[in-house]
Amino acid sequence: MVRLTQLEIDECLNWILHTIVSEDSPSHNHIVVEEQGLEFIVITAKDYYIDVQGLLKIEKITGMTLVQVRSVNGISDLWFGRKMQTPIIHKFSQNKSLG
Repeated sequence: MVRLTQLEIDECLNWILHTIVSEDSPSHNHIVVEEQGLEFIVITAKDYYIDVQGLLKIEKITGMTLVQVRSVNGISDLWFGRKMQTPIIHKFSQNKSLG
């Protein structure tokens, strides 16, 4: 049996985009750093708004935290990141004899 305990990255993206208020349609990028077991969603937005309650909601639901904000000429990159979890795999042994 395989059980994932983290939301899929698409669901995380939806929650983040739903929480950020922007005058334009923010673009996004998904970055994975396998060597360190990290993944990031980078949202690029112009004139955006996000409040502390929104950030706490994103962290609670997705496990992703805002780790960096970079702004140049009114355009901002918001980096949300988390440690990737590996799936939990249960293997059942069927070595029982019926006799």
